[in-house]
Amino acid sequence: MRNLLLLVISILTVASLQAQSFHFGPKAGGTIAIQQWNNLERDPLFAYHGAVFIETLDPEDNGSLYAQLGFHKRGSGVRVFDIFSSFSADQNFQFNNLALALGVKKRINRTESKAFYYHFGVRGEYTINTNLENFERFNSLFYPIDEFVRKFNYGLSFGGGIEFGSSKFSVPFIELTISPDISLQYQQNAIPNVINPFNGQTMTLQERSIRNLTLELTFGMKFLREVIYVD
Repeated sequence: MRNLLLLVISILTVASLQAQSFHFGPKAGGTIAIQQWNNLERDPLFAYHGAVFIETLDPEDNGSLYAQLGFHKRGSGVRVFDIFSSFSADQNFQFNNLALALGVKKRINRTESKAFYYHFGVRGEYTINTNLENFERFNSLFYPIDEFVRKFNYGLSFGGGIEFGSSKFSVPFIELTISPDISLQYQQNAIPNVINPFNGQTMTLQERSIRNLTLELTFGMKFLREVIYVD
């Protein structure tokens, strides 16, 4: 994975230096974050994300290369509601990640007013912080704790979108992206001889692993930096 990231960075850098003209811009939107805890899916976390990106020119629709750096919330939730006692609880486990994504983008079915596209890339992420400390008062050994959070993670991103408008200098777009992680966001080995706070007996906490899967709906605008050579 590391070698693949270096390869994509090298290709993108060379292409940008040769073309000099490129697209760039901001993008942001809503997030549905899902996690598997020991292969069991949790309730989704509804959150947000934002990024800035750069993209090589693709006047012939042969495909372009892109890179983006952004903030993404990963995580999951637990929602409980008892209709008999009217008891409800909503717990969200949040991992705030800084992500670098590199990949390729291909436009299809272009018309004067819009163009459809699909994209595929790889991601490297660093976890800035979490909200796991909020659960310390609830016997945190039974919840994820920061000590076992993996700071560096990697995964894939793929999806598609639509670019609107006929101007080449500013193009609004909307896209849908699915981002499954390959690595684990959280990894805890079994912990023996733990005192159970409810009955005072010793027990072994089972091994816990957490992996992210995120669905993102994004709105953005890309701008053209054009270099014109004059003889």
